[in-house]
Amino acid sequence: MTTLPAPLRRIMADGLFTDLKAMVIDTTGMAFYADKDEELARILHERLAETGVADCAAYLDMLTDGSTGAAEMDALVAELTIGETYFFRHKEQFDALREIVFNDVIERNRGVRRLRIWSAGCATGPEPYSLAIMLTRDFGMRIAGWDISIVGTDINSKFLARAREGRYDDWAFRSVPDDIRRDCFDKNGKHWIIKSEFRRFVTFQHHNLIKNKFPSILDDLTNFDVIICRNVIIYFSKETIQGLIPSFRESLTEGGWLVMGHAEPNAELFRDFRAINTAGAVLYQKSEAREARPTIGAPAPAAQGKAQAAVPPIPFDAPLSFLPKKNGRGREAPPRPAAPVVPANPPAVAGQGGGSGAERVRELADGGSWEEALRACDDLLVGNALDARTHFYRSLILEQIGDAKESEKAVRRAIYLDRRLVLPHYHLGVFLWRRDDAQAAARSFRNALTLLDGVSEDHVVSDGDEITAGQVREAIETYLKLIGAA
Repeated sequence: MTTLPAPLRRIMADGLFTDLKAMVIDTTGMAFYADKDEELARILHERLAETGVADCAAYLDMLTDGSTGAAEMDALVAELTIGETYFFRHKEQFDALREIVFNDVIERNRGVRRLRIWSAGCATGPEPYSLAIMLTRDFGMRIAGWDISIVGTDINSKFLARAREGRYDDWAFRSVPDDIRRDCFDKNGKHWIIKSEFRRFVTFQHHNLIKNKFPSILDDLTNFDVIICRNVIIYFSKETIQGLIPSFRESLTEGGWLVMGHAEPNAELFRDFRAINTAGAVLYQKSEAREARPTIGAPAPAAQGKAQAAVPPIPFDAPLSFLPKKNGRGREAPPRPAAPVVPANPPAVAGQGGGSGAERVRELADGGSWEEALRACDDLLVGNALDARTHFYRSLILEQIGDAKESEKAVRRAIYLDRRLVLPHYHLGVFLWRRDDAQAAARSFRNALTLLDGVSEDHVVSDGDEITAGQVREAIETYLKLIGAA
């Protein structure tokens, strides 16, 4: 029997080792470490050595410290999580996606010409990029001109940074035909970099399945046609998994698909789905009747009635490069027309806005009750037509139901009413990028970055469901690189 090194024995004998283990499991959901004391002690030993911390008590203090905790937890999570993955991993599941899932959702979405996919636990990015390659190569003619969105999320910030870079070595292609690597990647020394045409659909953001709420319209984690979460929940406890599956279901559109890892089928856990068995894969489809998603061009409920009429006219084409000059960029704010002045508040990058009415809107939207959420927004605007956050929520809801024109108007109205809100600038940038207006998108993204200037990385952004300033910056930098404006 191998004797453990003395440093590991000291960590495991430390009276606060169990507290550290409980924090790890509570933060990451990784019950895998509940009976893996030796593995956890090895990781903690490395972090103690790296940080110069003496023992478990001091390390707990570091993790709970307001100035160091977030960064060190990221570093610890980077060691705890497993990022071993490769392109088109588990061919049978990708075959099922190609032959069943994508054929179904593309046909289902012909009216809206939009497709939303979530790769949850995407590690360093091969899965979402594989999906983009498959959609482009196998379905390109059928989805030409569509709004395609593939979002990859992970708890590991280091993995996400590598995913955004899109650079891989030969080992990541060990089950991929040579023509895919040749046609979809550019050789760069010993690495391969994914081509822009397969990168354009894909974005990455930090998300903790255990700690961060979903579905969430504010984090754009809702209304998905396909959710793929493979080989992630195998590390979680049964109780944690039982809480996650309903959240995944509520994040899907009616008829949407959930694809889990090949080792994760469990009839009891997925009893609220319609299970489809294929060779080497089990697919789960949301089948309960829900409120239908309107097609593009259908009149939105908010376009009628006195609630809409109560919203004052605002020039939606007002220029958005109004932020103070910084390093020679931007220009001074244009004069505003006479209108009720929005009261001055601290910069809107901290704290949560909105009251019970706003919470009700978010609750309805996160639950997929789009028309009811839209009516709730309009009811709020009858009482306060100049509330920027309500207009912002309204924009997000309109985007989800496919009314792009009204969505853009609403987000521009939110910006006009309160120029300090970060997320409306960011979402307008995403909207303009998807519309191929790269110059205007870059301007909106830079406006958001200017507002975040000097804000600490772990500061929670207003109305962001716990999204931090650092995470918004990372997302913006990804878009600016895609635009070529970084």
